[in-house]
Amino acid sequence: MTLQRYEIFNKVIQLKNISKAASELHLTQPGLSNAIKSLESDLNLKLLNRNRSGISLTKEGEKIYHYTLQIEKMNEALMQEASHLNGLKTGTVNVGSFSSVTGNWIPPIVKKMQEEYPGIEINIHEGDYESLKKRVLTGELDCCFNTGADNSSLTFIPLQKDELFCIVSNQHPLHTKNEISVKELSSYPFIKPKKSWDDEIIGLFSKYNLSPNIKYEVSEDLPIIALVEANLGINIRPELVLQKEKTSKRIKVIKLKEDAYRILGLCTSAEPSHATQVFISVTKELYKEDFQL
Repeated sequence: MTLQRYEIFNKVIQLKNISKAASELHLTQPGLSNAIKSLESDLNLKLLNRNRSGISLTKEGEKIYHYTLQIEKMNEALMQEASHLNGLKTGTVNVGSFSSVTGNWIPPIVKKMQEEYPGIEINIHEGDYESLKKRVLTGELDCCFNTGADNSSLTFIPLQKDELFCIVSNQHPLHTKNEISVKELSSYPFIKPKKSWDDEIIGLFSKYNLSPNIKYEVSEDLPIIALVEANLGINIRPELVLQKEKTSKRIKVIKLKEDAYRILGLCTSAEPSHATQVFISVTKELYKEDFQL
């Protein structure tokens, strides 16, 4: 068995598509399929389920995937260590992110990385808070932007407090207010982000023993804002999401009376690679602020 077979297997699982994996790895589809079949033959195990709905891991495949990921990660760490000992800065960093960070923070970070560390490649993978942390734990991601680490195996590096604001349509009864309490919001129809996107909102209402009057559940920022613009409900969004909407004529951004915010930071494994440490250093240089938790 060769390292390339493990890399092929991992890529197929991550993309859930043989043709996409073959294209990304610059292989033919038959060549990639044969590599997977050879791996299954060598292990005497069926690793993948193939059907019309796509590709998924078998129970045996799930266990093997844990090891093939670690093998690939260890090989990458070995190569980065060798480069480091030779005084070079090379490697690949797989970074987890979500839309507000991807749109506002990632471009300056990647630009600075390309200028100062051209030998380090940055790959961006989007997801929700929970899925990103799980992918760092499994080794699929080297680090991820998040709002905290609830697992002792992860290290959380806080960067900034991102203040929360209420947003309403300019047709909404609250649009004349410049400041409002969470209690006042609880009686109005509320547009709630779906589970794993709503940590800071649920935490805020729970802190004051309140429950939002949920009208709709939506996962992405743009549809949430569109529903607010249509006066179909109100919402609470972080400042990083609202940077452009603060000047919109269709939405009123209202400050909360309570001290309400989310903590943005980076989740990493306990021993990040050299390339990941460089990425963390650049990110801290650009966005790390001093504040009390």
